[in-house]
Amino acid sequence: MFERRRVRGLLLPALVATVSLALAACGGAPADTGPEPGASPGFPVSVEHALGTTEIPAPPERVVSLGYTDQDAILALGVVPVAIREFTGGQPSATWPWAADLLQGQQPAVLDGEFGLEAVAALEPDLIVAVSAGLTAEQYESYSRIAPVVTQPVGDQPFQSRWQDTTRLIGQALGRGAQADGLVADLEARFTAVAAEYPQLAGKRAAVAALSSVGAGQFFVWTSQDNRGRFLTSLGLTVPATFDELAGESFYADLSAERLGLLDEADVLVWLQIPGTENATLEAQPGYPALRVGQEGRVVNASTEQAVALSFSSVLSLPALLDTVPAELAARVGG
Repeated sequence: MFERRRVRGLLLPALVATVSLALAACGGAPADTGPEPGASPGFPVSVEHALGTTEIPAPPERVVSLGYTDQDAILALGVVPVAIREFTGGQPSATWPWAADLLQGQQPAVLDGEFGLEAVAALEPDLIVAVSAGLTAEQYESYSRIAPVVTQPVGDQPFQSRWQDTTRLIGQALGRGAQADGLVADLEARFTAVAAEYPQLAGKRAAVAALSSVGAGQFFVWTSQDNRGRFLTSLGLTVPATFDELAGESFYADLSAERLGLLDEADVLVWLQIPGTENATLEAQPGYPALRVGQEGRVVNASTEQAVALSFSSVLSLPALLDTVPAELAARVGG
């Protein structure tokens, strides 16, 4: 994910200032009272996730999208959140063009900057989707006093969930699991078809990199276990093991200017520009003239929208990338 302030490679505005006494009055999560007369089919549902099991008693009608990119899956499933977390780019309703039509003319509130629990409580949500929010256990407990909360899938570290798992988990929480399964199956089939269309990509080494927004002379390279890297591997490409090794348990590796030459381990490089970062083109970097990948024309310079779509890596943003990026990759690897 992009970062506007460095916390493990992402901008993570403070999620919680303090838990006020007023919030305690919001009450706990709904008790498990079993199906009531007239209950909606499929509800209540129990959703198991990384920080617990959440009971959702009825179809949610006021959904807060607290994760940085969760709104895409929510919208794809036909639900318009009452509020959406700003991630990057300052788009209307914090929603990028590939998802804007699914707002159905509504204008959700935008949670931006440093907001507290009170701001979320004031929205009166009946579900808080925090799959890509990176909540701590304490933050999860605090938000759960407001409404049922779902976080990333069981076993996943924050910000490392596959788009397939995110879509399915949110579908389960919304009572639209079958619809989510269909969306996943359709997009996976699309990836398979595009990979077959560009067989020259198979086995080639590729990486996604960017200038860090935390200071000049620092760079990010995302791993094979990040959705940016998974986009490449889904097309038959491989991410050099060096970057996974450098990243350790993180989803990206930090490179200093002195190590920029490691980018030459890739046969083709996708270069992203993080919105708001100055002099962020690869060509503007002091080490660029020595890079073979640049000298040989093997760099795909992503547009701002492509860069953000790749960072979202959602069921809505990925189809637009498949329309353009694979052809650009194929043109640069040759063969």
